[in-house]
Parts: sequence; structure tokens; C-alpha cells
Amino acid sequence: MRDTASRSPQRRHRNRAWLAAAVLPTTLALGVSLAPAATAQSSGSSFSDQIRPSDPPQRTPISTEYPSVDNLPAGVEVDRVEWITDRRIAIFIKSAAMPGELIQVQMLLARDWHSSPDRDFPEVWALDGLRAREDESGWTIETNIAQFYADKNVNVILPVGGESSFYSDWQRPDNGKHYMWESFLINELIPTLDNGFRSNQKRAVVGLSMGGTAAMNLAQRHPHIFDFVGSFSGYLDTTSTGMPAAIKAAQADAGGYNSDNMWGPPNHQDWIDHDPKYGIENLKDMSVYVSAGSGTDDFGRPESVATGPANPAGIGLEVLSRMTSDTFVRKAREAGVEPIVHFRPSGVHAWPYWQFEMSQAWPHIANALQLSEDDRGVDCTTGGAIAPVAANVSGTIGGCVTNEYPVGDDGARQDFRNGSVYWSPDTGAHALFGRIHARYQAVGGPSSWLGFPTTGEKTTPDGKGRYVHFENGSIYWTVGTDAWEIPGDMFNYWGTTGWEGGPLGYPTGAAEEINGGFVQPFQNGSVVRTPEGENHWVRGAIAAKYGELGTAAHELGFPTSDEKLIRGGAFQEFQNGNIYWSAGTGAHVIKYGKIFDAWGAKRWEQGEFGYPTADHAAIPAGGEVVEFQNGTIREIFGRVQEDLN
Repeated sequence: MRDTASRSPQRRHRNRAWLAAAVLPTTLALGVSLAPAATAQSSGSSFSDQIRPSDPPQRTPISTEYPSVDNLPAGVEVDRVEWITDRRIAIFIKSAAMPGELIQVQMLLARDWHSSPDRDFPEVWALDGLRAREDESGWTIETNIAQFYADKNVNVILPVGGESSFYSDWQRPDNGKHYMWESFLINELIPTLDNGFRSNQKRAVVGLSMGGTAAMNLAQRHPHIFDFVGSFSGYLDTTSTGMPAAIKAAQADAGGYNSDNMWGPPNHQDWIDHDPKYGIENLKDMSVYVSAGSGTDDFGRPESVATGPANPAGIGLEVLSRMTSDTFVRKAREAGVEPIVHFRPSGVHAWPYWQFEMSQAWPHIANALQLSEDDRGVDCTTGGAIAPVAANVSGTIGGCVTNEYPVGDDGARQDFRNGSVYWSPDTGAHALFGRIHARYQAVGGPSSWLGFPTTGEKTTPDGKGRYVHFENGSIYWTVGTDAWEIPGDMFNYWGTTGWEGGPLGYPTGAAEEINGGFVQPFQNGSVVRTPEGENHWVRGAIAAKYGELGTAAHELGFPTSDEKLIRGGAFQEFQNGNIYWSAGTGAHVIKYGKIFDAWGAKRWEQGEFGYPTADHAAIPAGGEVVEFQNGTIREIFGRVQEDLN
């Protein structure tokens, strides 16, 4: 981290009495005291942020192994990568700056990420507001950022979490956390992106409200890293009279944080070092974008982007943002920095305006990142066998964002805003989208063992699920189970039970390799492929017992039969023993050997001992024992003892 003294901080500065007198009381009264509530137009992740971003659609991210990322700082590791869609991933990073934390950073992939696998791309960082959520960025919840950037060749970086943090390093822990966001973003995230996620190291950083303040701070404190900085309704004067108090009240309201633990008391040097108006000289070599509305509600006017009437907090907060941004702009011009200024004659502190500013800032971002005309937007056509398929599902996958390009050994792919169409001479053309497409991408697409799709997405007979068949397997999806691939031979064996309509239900995970075989979990059991390539299904209570033991990793080994029904219950044979079940005894293991043979000599479960009532167990003094309904059989030092009740 560079020496913050180079920012020429000023310990003494003029009071801005008008700021406190004219704006602050209204802002605090309106912006902080309101309880969370639905309003006609949410002010979203804002300065006081009384309203959180709304809930995103429920989803279960699909995990996949990602190539290990090398050359990271000590203690930093990519824990996993989850594919949310085929164009959006979640990176989970073990942080050294925030030990014990698993930091999520989502990433919208550049337009040509799939078509140009050897290419690196510039980045646009988008920072959230004060009430940043732990599960998803407000940008993807509240705006069309994914759609907007779908045809642009930049990776969009979306840190997740950091409520009330100002994305800074805090002096002390607070509320169960010790935020060290600046250290994480600069010292840990950047090496991760550079070494594992195809960054060309040209970066823009933008943010809304709290994120606008933070974006300006990061750019000023690390000017060699960023080519563009943008503040959308940010607070660019944090130390004038009334501002520390406003921030303190806002952080207390948004999560119960104490600002003294962030930058110390209001007269501490850290406050000055994080005041954007004092770091302007470090912005001379980058593009600077500043926007804010006037606080006037323009809902209903022809030119308005508002989706509903403004709430009072949104008005007051935007007035405060406008005043502090105006101060910043005037000081920037005095310092020889000419920001790109977009002060609107109306507009309040709300997500529709930040979405609008994102699009307004884009040409300036593209210029700063030195993007070619082709990388700035779409220029594509659809033809051949892909064209009629794309036209048939155009309402789902949207318009094209790439031209057709080769994939697999002899096939082609074309990407659209919400999906892709795949073609090969053996399978024809088929469109994929949604969670099934995300899983297909996570597995490796047409270069994976699945091969090319042989169908489009279809509805299961029960109406609850969706599926796509591929050359060597299938992917099935439901709301409750998500999307999982099934190898072709295991799919066929699942079919002997009636597929999703049978006792196993839908798949709930990918097939896991164990000791040379594979175990695929379903809602009510598993399909197991042995190392020799034979398949068997395990269901119900027997499957639950097998799973409790660790399936094929247990000494029982792989199943050698399907479940067999017997009088009073059922059993299933495995390599080294059986699992027996009855309604009165539950499911229990008995291993092959002398105890099993002695029990068999008494007609197994149909004989005088009945069903086992506990798993085959070791005797501490040496030997083994199995408890049955009507007695016990032990093996001690090679001798069998039978005891009937």
C-alpha cells in the first residue's frame, strides 16, 4: 500500500456550516430513522440505506473444480468456483487479510471468454452500497448489469458483502468482523484475477453511494492500478462539518457498526486520508467520472428513468450526494483534474438512476480501457443451422453477442444474451440456457465427456423438472435439486426404476468417483457403477444406511445386486456384506464371515434370530458381534457363540 501521506492531507480545513444546517438534519431524520419497508421506489443500497436490495431469485450455485491459481500471497487461496450461469461465476477466496473469512467475488465473464480461451480482458469493478448483502451484489439484484455487459469484452468484478465497510481497512473489529477490504481487494483479489481469471491488468472501478466513496478512495490510494474511477451518487466529502456524524448514524443504522472502529474518532487522520476531496492529485493520470441527481423527484416525466415515486430518504440523500460531489468537482478543477461530470437536473438516490449512470459512463470507461470498437458492443449475425433454432427460442436466449465459432472436435457454438446454440454434424443444432446450461459449462461444455446436446431443453412428464440429453449423458433440473449431469450408462440404469417418476426421484449431485467406481446421489437413493462397469441402484432406508457409512468407500464396497424384497423386509448384497431392513428394526449391516454363516445356518432373517437390530460391530476385548431381534451372535478369537433371548 502506498504512503497515504503523499495525498497531502490537511489537518485543518474550513467548516461547511451550510452543509449541516441545510441538509444533514433532514437526511438523518428521513434516511436513518425509517424502518425497513417496501416503497414505490427503493433507495436500495444507499448512504443510510434503510432499504436493502430486494431478494434475488433463489438459486443453488453449481460448483466445479477450477484450475488451481498459483503465485498468490501467503494464506490466500481460491477455495472454489461456482457457475451461476454460463456467463457468471462466483469465486470464493480464503483471505489472509480477513482470516477465517471466505470472501465471495462474482464475475460477469467477457463476451469472448468462451470463444477466445487464450485471451485476457480488462476489468470493470462495481462496488455496492452501504447495505451490501452477503449473498449477492445489489448490482445484479437491482440492475440490468449482466444484460448490459453481455456484448462487451470486459470482465465485470462484483465483490459481495462488506455491509457498512466503505471497502476500507478498519482500525478495530466491530460487530463480529474485522473488515480489511482494501487489503483484500488490492493485495489478494488483484493477484487472484491476474493469475487465474484472465485479467490484462487494465481496470476501471465504479461504485454507488458508499461504493462511490470507496471507488474514489481506492483509485486515489492506488493510482497505478486503475485507469478509470466513477462515483454514482457517492459522498465525496467525508470530513466537512456534519459528514462524520452522518456516516456514523448511517453505519449504526446499517448493521449496528461504530464508525470509531473504522477510521477512529472524527478528527483522526484516517478520516482525512479517506476523504476523496483531499486525494485529487493522485487522479491526474486516469479518467474521473462523477454523477449525482438534484434530489428532485421526476417520476412520471417523459425523460425519467424512475420506476416509481421517490421516498423522502432518497430525496435527502441525493441532495447530500450532490453537494459533496459538487465540492469534489470544484476542488478537482482547482487541482488541474477535469472530471467527466454528469449532474442531472432531477433524480434521487435509487437504483434506476445508478443503472442509468452505468450506461452513461460506459463510453468513457471504454475509452480509458482503450477498447477497440469491436470490444465495445455487439456486431454479429446468425446463419446456417443455428439460425432457425435461435429464432425459435429468441424470446428466451435474446439476440446474438458473438458470431458462430468452433468448439469440440467438429462442432460450432454461438452465444446469445441469455444462452447459446450448439451444433455438430451428428447432433444438429440445439439451444441451451438457464441452470442446465450453467452446469454444462461447469462440466466443460462440448469438450467434456457429455459431448454435444442431442435435444433442446424439455419438460419431464411430471411437469416438475427440465432435462437435456447429450451424446454421452443427460442433465436434469428441478427447483429443489438444481441441475446435475448423469453419465449415459447410469442414466439407463436409473431408467429401469422409472427415471424421475420411480423410487429414486431426481439426481441431487454429480456422480462421485470412489475407488474406481462412481456413486450418483438421487433424492431417495443412489445409482452405483462398479469398477467393472456394472450398475446397481440403492434406495430408501438401505440407501440411507449405505450413505451414512460412506457408500463405496466403506468396507462393504460396491453393491453386487439391486435391493431384494423378502418376507417382512428387504436386503441388498455388497462385495463384503449385506444390508438388511425391516420396518421394525431399520437398516443394519452384517459383514460376510463366520457370524453371517452361523446366522445363515439358522435360515437368516426368517429363522429364530430374526433381523439384525444393530450394525455389525467390534468387541473391545477382541472379536465381533451382531445383535438380532431374538438374540446375539459373537465371534471371539475365531469361535462363534450363539445366544438366543
